[in-house]
Amino acid sequence: MRVFAFLLALLLAAPASAQLAFEPLPTSPGEEPPAQPIQGQPVRVTLDAPTSDVKVVWRPNSAIPDTVALDPSGTSFEWTPTRAGVATVITPEGSQNVSVRYSSYPGSGIFVLILAATILFGGAGFAMGKLLGDDGPAAVPLDT
Repeated sequence: MRVFAFLLALLLAAPASAQLAFEPLPTSPGEEPPAQPIQGQPVRVTLDAPTSDVKVVWRPNSAIPDTVALDPSGTSFEWTPTRAGVATVITPEGSQNVSVRYSSYPGSGIFVLILAATILFGGAGFAMGKLLGDDGPAAVPLDT
């Protein structure tokens, strides 16, 4: 019981990670801002406390992450994501993941989806045609 109480006290005494807030900004006056960050559109990043170092890591935990250093001024600054995907915003106080959406549908992704569907359903249709076709099994003489 003492070990459990010690671990609980240690957990409660651990420092909290930094809180980051991401607010997408409208691209033109009078326009409604998007609900999530979008590639190529500005985002206001708000920090709990001023910091001198903010980094954005694209493709975190992969073999080839891409790191971009940002220059924050105060507790709030503007950032324009250059690519879509999962990014980790890292400050000295902590880190937070943010998902950046594509600005439009990627053409290569739609092409790959159509190609995969053609292979999948084309192969299934071909197999079903061979199975239910009029060609019976080859005549093999019975061995008695």
